[in-house]
Parts: sequence; structure tokens; C-alpha cells
Amino acid sequence: MNVQRLSFGTKHHFFGYYGINPWDRTSRYHLALETDFHTHRPLPEDVASVGLVDRDTHQFTPYAKTSAFNLQQGSMMHWIGNITTDESDGVDAEFTFNDWEDGALISRALNPTTGVVRTIQGAIAAVSPTARHAIGLNYERMAHCRPVVGYATNSKSSSIEAQPEADGLYQLNLQDGSTKLVLSIADVIRKSADKRMIGRRTWFNHVLFNTDGTRLLFFCRVRQETGFYTSLWTVNPDGSDLEMQIPFGYRVSHFDWRTPTRILVSSDIVDEMGFVEFTDGARDFTPIGRGVLPNDGHASFSPDRQWLLCDTYPRGPERLAQLLVYNIDENRKIVLGEFHHEEQFTGDIRCDLHPRWALDGKTVTFDSVHEGDRQIYLVDLSLSWK
Repeated sequence: MNVQRLSFGTKHHFFGYYGINPWDRTSRYHLALETDFHTHRPLPEDVASVGLVDRDTHQFTPYAKTSAFNLQQGSMMHWIGNITTDESDGVDAEFTFNDWEDGALISRALNPTTGVVRTIQGAIAAVSPTARHAIGLNYERMAHCRPVVGYATNSKSSSIEAQPEADGLYQLNLQDGSTKLVLSIADVIRKSADKRMIGRRTWFNHVLFNTDGTRLLFFCRVRQETGFYTSLWTVNPDGSDLEMQIPFGYRVSHFDWRTPTRILVSSDIVDEMGFVEFTDGARDFTPIGRGVLPNDGHASFSPDRQWLLCDTYPRGPERLAQLLVYNIDENRKIVLGEFHHEEQFTGDIRCDLHPRWALDGKTVTFDSVHEGDRQIYLVDLSLSWK
């Protein structure tokens, strides 16, 4: 398989999370962060350059800087399309990245052609595929709940309320930059009716719109003595019709939407840990890929929804992280590559591959440290791979 290095240079380059399209509409420019470190969790004073990697030249062009990022999920960068000017050129007008302003988390919308930057009042976690809004999370809160996915802050952990009424999911208007709270952490804990969770430090993470922008998936996580409890929820983008899909007490990990109503998740809700599919609200859990797919991984559907892209954590004495695609109808796996990650890359500085589809389904990119530094790699899926 044709694995190529996309980013080069003396510094480190990475995108971050999986299931987000990093390419502009021309499939030439790939969103990326650039840092001069990658072996410690970012500190409040650490800064990343925000920019684009050119697929043809491999050149990274910086456009801004941010200290609102982490090594696992980057700065949750998104192309948001041309929402304020003429779309006739067919090129995305703006991309977003999260940032700090006067001690508050915000996001910036930057037009790389004009250099114009707008401010959105909240840190973006997910962008609707059909509407001009996003969902935001409080990454400062996550710095005190699960630091590996939070943004470094000098605020005191004691200032974090366990289950607040005034923090949770925020709807961000991508056009006028306004924000409003649509679902609180306290709302979800009440809805769970699980008395074991009351009073414990709680946070939301990994928000994802369905394919037509009408529903959201997200985790609600609650600290316990060691580790955390996880539950899986769906809700409308305005905070209505909240439903718990998997209650606290089960293992729940990564997920994606196959259709507006069908969900894939890795969980032990059926029996052992593995991928299952189910319908929003029906809880008709059906195992998928047992014995072929790994029991967990950062899985996402191809644009035509016929293939799954997935990875594994480094495994075995050689610590090889596997990158694979899986044909759903044929129950068939194709390994795209295996990548050695040195033992130091664990915990907060690990480098999950976090593979990502291009919109045309012909290209996959992923982050890796198999050559020692942290860089972005590309797999060209030619016709022969199928």
C-alpha cells in the first residue's frame, strides 16, 4: 500500500482527532498544527502554529498561533465552508481552530486567502454538515477532568463545579459568532437517574453530528476513584429529545454515524468488548466484524458508507499500531500498514493514528510517530486496493 509522508521539516505536525475531514474542497490543503515539542503534555505557555500542509509541495504554511490544543485532539480544526461570501470559487473560505481570549475559550474562523479572522464565542467540538452552527465544549473543564483531552490552563481545579447547571453542550452560531448553552451537565445526570453518579466530577466529550445534522452523539463521563464511568447519549442540536443509549456501567469507546439513525460504537453492551451497530432510540445492538475488526479503535465510515476505516493501539512486543479498512458487506479486512511506536509514546503523549477520510473516499491521512517525530502521513487508495 502506498503510504507517504505528507508533512516534513524540523518541527512536529499533526491534525488530531479522527472522523473529521481535514482537507479543503480541492483536496490539496490539509489542516495541521505545528509544534517544536511532542514529548510532554502541553503547558499553558506552549504554543502551536495553525496552518495548512500543501499536498503537492509538503510545505506547511502558518496562519495563526494557539495555546488551546492538545496532542490527542489537536485544536479540533474544521473547514466550515464559505458561509459569509460567494461560494462560486468552490474553495472553502474559512477553517476554524480553538483559542483563548482574555482567559476564555473561543474559536477563530480564518480565511486563508484573505487573512480575515473572525471570533466565535466558544470552543468548537463538532460542526453540523447541513447548518451554519457547531457544538462547543468546555475544554478548560476537561483539563481538570481528563487532562489529555483538555486545554492547559492556570485555573484552579477547585474552581470546577462537579455537576453544573451552567456548563455542558453549547450551540455556536458560525455566522454571527454567538453562543448559547443547550444542555447542561446537571440535566444529563438527572436524566440518567443513576444515584451512583450524583456529586461526582462530570464532563462531556466527543460530540458528533449525524449525517443530516439532525442529531448528536456524545459521551457523559463521571470520575470514579480510578478511571471513569461512561454513558452514551443522543440529543437534538437544540438540546431537546435527550436519550440515554448506553447507561453508566458499561465500557463505551469510539463511535460514528452510518446513517441519520444508525450508530456504530465499540462497547461491551452485548457481551465482550467489540463494535456493535444500533438504531438511535431502539437499542437493537448487533455485533459487527467480530473476529475480524479489533475490539476497539478509531473507526469511521467512508463517504459511501460501505467501508470502515480503523486503527489499533500499539500491540505486541514490537508495539505496532495497525491501520486498516473493513468492507462491511463482505466482512473483509485490508491492512494498510503497521507502524512502530516507541515505548515512550504512551499515556498523555501517545500518538493514536486517528485516521481520517478525504471527502472523495480516495485518500486517508493519519498521525504517527513511527519515524521518531510526530508527522502526518497519507495513504492513496488506488482502485487496486479494493
